Amino acid sequence: MLFRIARFLPYILVIYLVLPIISAFMLLSSVSLVDFFKLSNAMFISIASAFVTTIISALFGVPLAYMLARGESRVNYVVEALVISPIVLPPLATGLFLLSIFSPAGFIGNLANGSGFHITRTFFAVVLAQTAVASPFTVMSAKAAFEGVDVKLEFASRLMGAGRLKTFLMVSLPLAKKGIVAGLLMTFVRAVGEFGATFMLAYFPKTLPIYLYTSYLRGGIREAVPAAIVLWLIGVVVFILMRATGDELAGTGRSG
Repeated sequence: MLFRIARFLPYILVIYLVLPIISAFMLLSSVSLVDFFKLSNAMFISIASAFVTTIISALFGVPLAYMLARGESRVNYVVEALVISPIVLPPLATGLFLLSIFSPAGFIGNLANGSGFHITRTFFAVVLAQTAVASPFTVMSAKAAFEGVDVKLEFASRLMGAGRLKTFLMVSLPLAKKGIVAGLLMTFVRAVGEFGATFMLAYFPKTLPIYLYTSYLRGGIREAVPAAIVLWLIGVVVFILMRATGDELAGTGRSG
């Protein structure tokens, strides 16, 4: 009897997770008017800034992940804890920390304003907020991938005369590419959905989550539903890409 009940437990969770999405799609029929220009503009800002954030995470996060994976110093534990701290912190707290340094009253913000460049409430500020919150996903996923690479292969490459950089580019990076790509895709989708830190540092230009928030304040659930569904669709598409890309990189993709 208990076994029969236990068989249905996974489906209960699936139903719980799917029902709100179905309800949101049903509410679309009662949405009287959608400002497609503002919605598309917010979507463009979110996707464009998330793309820039992902590139930054790749350029700086992947080398950092390799350093953490191969380093043996206890200092690496402290560095790793600092890197993942935005994941465990509320995004609003991360945004507050960013605001303390990039606002006009902050050290960097004050210097930037003196040079005629305003950081807060700009596209650049959106990228700063997204990078702080989303880049740790690249670092942690890439670190796990590098830890799965046999160090003997790297050692053999070095014995054959390859330098550290060439060994990294020709051996370590290709072998860890599946985890790296997964981390970058997670970074992208997390950046698209970032709200708290962006709310603190760059309320304007409006990203999709900010647009969703203001739409809810203005017209309630029905007015905010279109933005929420767009965010959900982006997440689903990225997840499908993550699975498909992972299978292709692993050589298990379906042929034909």
